[in-house]
Amino acid sequence: MTPSVANSALPNIGALDIDFDHNGLFNTLVADMAELLETIAGAEDACAYVSSIAARLGTDIEKQYKTALGLQHLNRNQLIEVLVDLKNRAGGAFFVIEQDEDRVVFGNCTCPLGRAAANHPSLCMLTSNIFGRLAANSTGYAAVDLEETIAKGAAGCRVVLHLKRTELGPDTREYFRDDASATPA
Repeated sequence: MTPSVANSALPNIGALDIDFDHNGLFNTLVADMAELLETIAGAEDACAYVSSIAARLGTDIEKQYKTALGLQHLNRNQLIEVLVDLKNRAGGAFFVIEQDEDRVVFGNCTCPLGRAAANHPSLCMLTSNIFGRLAANSTGYAAVDLEETIAKGAAGCRVVLHLKRTELGPDTREYFRDDASATPA
């Protein structure tokens, strides 16, 4: 039997209902890496590793926005717009719930990491670090509370960005200005 005759009975491989594509690869890779890291290193160290990656990513994102805007410094309103925009560009659905002089409360109903974040709260350090570092570089100081997260099973996220020193909760993370960010690019 020739290969073309044997394969003619098979369905079109490209038309098969297989739950795998670019997003599936990304979700599986990120979820499995987070699972492995949290299992081997523990939740606290996993958060530290993800925080280190987020710090590098945040530095790059900050430079890109400042360059695109032609600015050396983001004011408060620009900072808030940038934070919402970058998370939404990444696939989130972030929005401002409320704000005052001391803090900004963000909501989110779609995690940028998709189903990969489920049960992997260490991945939330991406949001904490990027928000915290960009805000600290704009205002000199920031603290981030991840009050509710999709990764911990909530229907959405509630992220509180403190722009002035506050009493720290057990999971509050503080960020301070990176002196390198104050120099012209």
